[in-house]
Amino acid sequence: MTNPVCQIVGFGPGCTSFLIAADRRGILPELLARGLLIHEREGSAEALLPVGVNYDIPSNSDASDFLDGIAPDGLFGPLLDGPAGRMIRMAGNRAISLQLVALLVAEARRLTVEAMRRHPNSRIAYGATVTRVSRTAEGWRLHLAQGRGFESPIAVLAAGSAPHLPDGLRRAAADAGVPLLHSDAVVRPCDVTALLPDGARSIAVVGASHSAFSVLHKLLELYAGSGLRLTLLHSGPIRRMHRSASLARAAGERFDPESDLCPASGRVFRFQGLYTRSRVLYEQILAGQHPMVTLRPCPDEADIADALRGMDAVVAATGYRPNLPPLADAQDRPLTAGRNGSAVMVGSDGQLRTADGDALPGLLGIGLGFGRDGSGIGEPSYRGAPVGINIFQGPDGDALCARAASVLQHAAGACLEKEYL
Repeated sequence: MTNPVCQIVGFGPGCTSFLIAADRRGILPELLARGLLIHEREGSAEALLPVGVNYDIPSNSDASDFLDGIAPDGLFGPLLDGPAGRMIRMAGNRAISLQLVALLVAEARRLTVEAMRRHPNSRIAYGATVTRVSRTAEGWRLHLAQGRGFESPIAVLAAGSAPHLPDGLRRAAADAGVPLLHSDAVVRPCDVTALLPDGARSIAVVGASHSAFSVLHKLLELYAGSGLRLTLLHSGPIRRMHRSASLARAAGERFDPESDLCPASGRVFRFQGLYTRSRVLYEQILAGQHPMVTLRPCPDEADIADALRGMDAVVAATGYRPNLPPLADAQDRPLTAGRNGSAVMVGSDGQLRTADGDALPGLLGIGLGFGRDGSGIGEPSYRGAPVGINIFQGPDGDALCARAASVLQHAAGACLEKEYL
């Protein structure tokens, strides 16, 4: 295979979101014709189904969000009328199982594979581990564990994130002699009893996110009536999402109308607040309907260490960190990516930024683990990166496609992007 025009690291939701946006923006045919190479470390498309977004919990967003940005007349239009798409559409603004979303992403991968078979310059490399990404005169070289790799003017990093366990929590759990596991393992389809010590009934859950409350919900269902004692350790206030400021006030939620309201949606605590089933469970706990659950504020590591004493196990809903290969400049000197909270910093144009704020031309990032700055999405008080498949397929994907179209236009000497309103 000759050098492609675009390489993508990862074949998960970040990748399919970029491709869905590229389809809608009209640049996908050009990418496929001139060479699109996807590197996926898993050995097959089937091996991707149990991972990624395949969680045994409901979404923390409206079902309709997952269909945003799909062009009905494009390559991915069949998603809207497929089995998963129809079920998601029927749910409207209700939550849906993330396993259904996993099936939707799998179908998007299938459509991508079929399209690539019609374009000999494009392919998917399974079992391909990208070990390093280095700058070249013409773009970026992706180095592979299996060989020298390929060079392209456009490189998209979309390999997602990995569960993160903070060092302080590791130390506290070790000092208390308490088994520690990440919530990622618990909220996937699994036998939770096989993950916990035999007879574990006093369990701490660390965090105040949708994942943390999903762990509580799963444990309450699993160990109902068995003397279960659950303690949720949270470092900050527990928030609830509200669709408007007036609804937040009516619910008695304390918020700052300047810093806690998302200007793009009008929602209060759009990314910090609990929604769907997690919000219901939190309100039930406040109402005393689950006396086996205790909410315990732990503002520092000492408080957490004290709370873990006597516990049988601790489940940490402490987030994720990006799967980012080492970066290097044209002289093979290490490049340090900037950060947007715990995510890799991506500029408003979709290009990665260094720790000094410099753009890395043609190196794009999308999906979990990448935080686009200056998007105007999310409440200003939120310290993390706005995430969601509707954001990846929509405004984030648009930004990446505009940058990719500019690179293609420069190379081809003609405008390739169709107008999208």
